[in-house]
Amino acid sequence: MSDDLTSLTARQLLERIEDALRELLRRGIVRSRNAPLGDVAERIVWLARGGTLEPNSTKSHDVTTPSGDRIQVKARIMSGNGGKFSQFRSFEFTTAVFLTFDPKTLDIAYARELTSAEVTGNGSKSGWTNATTLTGGRVRGLGTDVTDEMRVAYARLDEVSSPLDDPA
Repeated sequence: MSDDLTSLTARQLLERIEDALRELLRRGIVRSRNAPLGDVAERIVWLARGGTLEPNSTKSHDVTTPSGDRIQVKARIMSGNGGKFSQFRSFEFTTAVFLTFDPKTLDIAYARELTSAEVTGNGSKSGWTNATTLTGGRVRGLGTDVTDEMRVAYARLDEVSSPLDDPA
């Protein structure tokens, strides 16, 4: 199969995406047919921290660590610092881990961990949506740098075949 996508029709490109999603689902790397970056990021944090990868419907957090910390995971492919992460509508988490992926290589560009208080204190609030948003540039200067830890977990992504496997 050629890596040159320029000659493919829109339908053929969508078929490739669907084939890739189907295989990611089979491997247990993603848990839904939504855009896979969020599921992949949640799995990376779970591999790094252990514990429980929560069901998609769990409010306010994605991973519960063995010590009981609740982690909300946010991910974004972005170049530079201008992109916004998805909104926070609830803050019943211990920390939020923000993963930014390079748009060309899909390497983790940087990862930061912020407390719930850091998220609420530094985000832009929207009364209309009752939500808080942070930009990549804002996140990059806050919290704790966890880039190396998340890169190690990202390198292990293919080692674990199911969310039920122990990541340790």
